[in-house]
Amino acid sequence: MKRLSSAALVGRLQTNIGSLREQRLFQDRLSLAILVPTVILNFITLLIMLVKLRPAGFDVPVRYSSLVGFNELGPWYSAYRIALFGVAVTAVNTALGVVAFNRSRVTSFFLTVGAFVVALFCLIIGTAFAVIV
Repeated sequence: MKRLSSAALVGRLQTNIGSLREQRLFQDRLSLAILVPTVILNFITLLIMLVKLRPAGFDVPVRYSSLVGFNELGPWYSAYRIALFGVAVTAVNTALGVVAFNRSRVTSFFLTVGAFVVALFCLIIGTAFAVIV
């Protein structure tokens, strides 16, 4: 396997970012008006969890059900799954939105709105677990 120098890697990354910016989804104002707050919500969720969560030597609540309350315990870092889920949904929905934008702008719109709703719920749930733990 051929190794690339750091300058070649930076050049390749800039080319990929440049081609990403040329996608029609990222030129649409409505899509950007939804996507930017989604990314900000994910960033805030990660930031809150990084600030609030501290290592613990005991199991902490990691799952809550409205029927029985806390029904699963796990390591302290399990709460990060909430924030990572929001980031993953945003990444997947954005990628699908880029592909779908050429066929249907409405489909792309619903994918980005869906990512926003998931990011909002992740912020609420992640903040609650960060305060509890």
